[in-house]
Amino acid sequence: MNRVLVLTLFAGLLLLGFSPDSRADTVRCESSGSYRSCPVDGRSGVRLTRQLSSQGCWQGDTWGYDVGRIWVDRGCRAEFQVGGASSSSNKDSAIAAAVVLGIVGAAILADKDRDRRDGYYDDRYGYGDPRRTIRCESNNNRVNYCGLPYRGHVEVYRQRSSSPCVYARSWGVERGRLWVSNGCRADFAVY
Repeated sequence: MNRVLVLTLFAGLLLLGFSPDSRADTVRCESSGSYRSCPVDGRSGVRLTRQLSSQGCWQGDTWGYDVGRIWVDRGCRAEFQVGGASSSSNKDSAIAAAVVLGIVGAAILADKDRDRRDGYYDDRYGYGDPRRTIRCESNNNRVNYCGLPYRGHVEVYRQRSSSPCVYARSWGVERGRLWVSNGCRADFAVY
C-alpha cells in the first residue's frame, strides 16, 4: 500500500470523529410514481445519501425539502441524511474536512500523474470509472439526438454546460435515443 493511500485512510478515520454525518438521522422517503412527502426537521439541511429506485432522483426535479418535509415524485425512492452536527462542532468539522480534502487532493493528483505516465488515465472519463458514458450536446439551443450504444438507466454523469440539464425538460430518452435541448451539454452514464 503506498504512503499517500495510508495517509488518506488515516485522515479519513480522523474525520469520522468530527463528521456531522455521525450525528445525523437517516430517513427513507419513497414515491410509488406520484408525489409524496415525509415529515422531517429540515432546518439543518437534507442530502440524498442512497438512491433506492431505478427512476432518477434529482434535487429540485424529483425530490426536494423544506423546513418540515422531504418530498419525492415520479418514482424517486431514496434514503436521505437529515440534519448534522450542532453549530459548535461545525468549525471543527470544517477544519478536519479541509485537512482531509487537502490530503485526498494530493493523493488524487499524484495517482493521476502516475496513471497518465503509465497510460491508464482517460481525460474524458477519469481513472477507474466503471460507468459506461456517452457525451451528448445541444448547440445553439437546438434539439440534438445521440444514439445510445448501451441499454439501461440513463442519468447525467457530468454536466458540461452552464445551461441546466434537467430530465424531461432539457434531456431525456426517446425510442432508444438520448435527446438534449436548450443548451444542455453533458456526459451521460448508462447503468
